[in-house]
This record gives sequence, C-alpha cells and structure tokens, in this order.
Amino acid sequence: MHQTNLFETESADALASTGGDRFAMLAPADLSDGEKDSVIQLALRVLEPVVHYEAFTDTESTKRFLRLRFARAPHEIFACAYLDTRNRLIELAELFRGTIDGCSVHPRVVAQHALTVGAGACILVHNHPSGDPTPSMADIRITQRIKDVLALFDIRLLDHIVVGREGAVSLAAQGHL
Repeated sequence: MHQTNLFETESADALASTGGDRFAMLAPADLSDGEKDSVIQLALRVLEPVVHYEAFTDTESTKRFLRLRFARAPHEIFACAYLDTRNRLIELAELFRGTIDGCSVHPRVVAQHALTVGAGACILVHNHPSGDPTPSMADIRITQRIKDVLALFDIRLLDHIVVGREGAVSLAAQGHL
C-alpha cells in the first residue's frame, strides 16, 4: 500500500496553485547569500541566449541583464559589451577592476579590444559597489572620451550603463551621449 507524505501533497498543491512555477513562493529573505548567487547565475544563463540577439537593442532588458551580472560585485568593475553591426553580442569583456569607490579606465584599451574582436558598436558598463547607480561627473567625462576614441575607428558607442543594487542608469537615456 502506498503511503502519501503530507509534505509531498502540500508541495504538489502549492506547485499547482502557482501554475507550476517552482520559484513563485520564494522570497529573497528565504535564501542564503550563496543561494542568491546561485539564482543570479541561473538567471544569467536563462537570459544570456536572449540577450545575444534581442536585449542589446532594448535599454531596459540590457540594464536588467547587466545589473544581474555586475551589481553585487564588492569592487568596481568596468566592462564593455562589444557588438556586431546588428547589435548582437560578440563579447562581454571585463576590462578594468578597481576598488570599492573607483577604477582607472583607459580609452585606448577599450578601442584596442573593439578592433581585436571586430566590433561595430559598444555598450559600456560599470558598477557602483555603494549600490547607488547615479553617474558621477567622472563617469560622464570618461564616457565622452571613450566615445571620441571609438569614433576615430567608426565604432558606435550606444550607451554607458551604471549599475548598483538600487538600480541601473543609462547615460544615453540621460542625454550624455
């Protein structure tokens, strides 16, 4: 005779009530830091195929993807999404690492890597470990310098996205490109 486990029944009922979504009942507070990192890595694997062909033409999807990827880093990371002429991802390269409140960025390195991978366009991204994604004046200045250098090689700078735990900001949307 088969015995029914009460917990299996409750789990099955709960799963059915959420339309089969195993994650619907989870809250961030239910997860340890390690589990949160695992969920983020899973989300990146789920999103990445979509991002390669669609999201880099949509600012909101791009911001969500980049925020997942970089917002939790304990130090500043400056990266570049190198895109082909149809804005499909060639490579997302972490180019520079800094401290908790800054990072040295060299426009020459950004352009050199763009030429190496044959990029037609780029999206810059960096995180603010403080959590606040508000761009600084230094962020705006380096964006303009990199845009000018890339323009020498007919490579378009589409955006510079600053991410933090509190959100993400597009410099293009703010009129800084």
